[in-house]
Amino acid sequence: MRNILICIAALALLAACGKSTEPTGPVADLAAGKQIAENSCAACHGMDGRGKTKEIPNLAAQPADYLIDALHAYRDGRRHHAALKDMATGMSEADIANIAGYYAGLPPLPIETPQQPGQAAASSYDEGAKFAAVCAKCHGERGNSTTPGVPSLAGQQPVYLIVSTQEYKDGSRGHVEKKAMLKGLEDIDIEKMAMYFAAQVPITRKAPPFGDAKAGEPLTAECGSCHGAHGISHDPMVPSLAGQEPNYLVAAIKAYRSGERVHDQMVTDKSDDEIENIAAYYSVQKPQAAVSPQSTVQELAAKCDRCHGPTVGKRTLVVPTLKGQNRDYLIRVMKEYRDADRGSSMMHKMSAGYSDEMIEAIADYYAKQSD
Repeated sequence: MRNILICIAALALLAACGKSTEPTGPVADLAAGKQIAENSCAACHGMDGRGKTKEIPNLAAQPADYLIDALHAYRDGRRHHAALKDMATGMSEADIANIAGYYAGLPPLPIETPQQPGQAAASSYDEGAKFAAVCAKCHGERGNSTTPGVPSLAGQQPVYLIVSTQEYKDGSRGHVEKKAMLKGLEDIDIEKMAMYFAAQVPITRKAPPFGDAKAGEPLTAECGSCHGAHGISHDPMVPSLAGQEPNYLVAAIKAYRSGERVHDQMVTDKSDDEIENIAAYYSVQKPQAAVSPQSTVQELAAKCDRCHGPTVGKRTLVVPTLKGQNRDYLIRVMKEYRDADRGSSMMHKMSAGYSDEMIEAIADYYAKQSD
């Protein structure tokens, strides 16, 4: 019964935001909790609550209500881990309260390499600029195309850009010249480049010499279900169309109509005139960048702090503290949320557009913070 925390490698991070609670249950017996920790937990989490390996989370100073809820979740099957479920099933409410109270009452762990005041992490966007430079000849400065038939990349959804570029690189999307151009780029380089383009401000275009934008608006009713109102996509896998180069839009829509490009949900029953009207409409819509050009990781972490920030004396959410947590553990769990391999639709939506580089920067930031 007291072996519950031997393998407990997932108690301390990113519970689904939004569940409100007030601390309930028996008052913790800290001496009893310490005894459980000494007998069963110290091998993995230490008596000071520090994970003994990079894959084991720190438990010291985590909120007691979060630790209690996590143990309940394993016991009730809301979190999936067969061994932890078996162990938690045999625990009493007193055992749960005692071990949670012990670890919650420990002081925050000292940070081995603390973040220096004012220190800024490397920006994915700045690093991506050097990889994006090779694209400027065709796609324009900062990804704003002025060449008929060539799409703009500025402000585009980052995940869409990442997937598309990877497909060009491996040849599955065709275009021999692009495959050769991208040779030698690692996936992390492509992610940095995509985040750079996604942060650039797209230009607002004048009406093209063909098509009728006003007539094209009602023809976009079906398009809007995926590409968003006025062509502004909020789905990381769906490209924005607002402000796109009109000749490219015409060519792309016709390619779907002819079967040269294949996508089950694409509209393919439009005439040439209707396609030109649709392209004219989207080309003159006011575009916007898909992400903000954040220069420091602190600005990225600000989103996390809305739920995981300081809440001493006024906790309303059952969420863990991120400051001082193991870096590798944070990276693994954030990637699981991003890739929808771990429950919490809110966490998935928030992180769906994050590259590995961004997740690593966030993990570095929190791992070096202390209360």
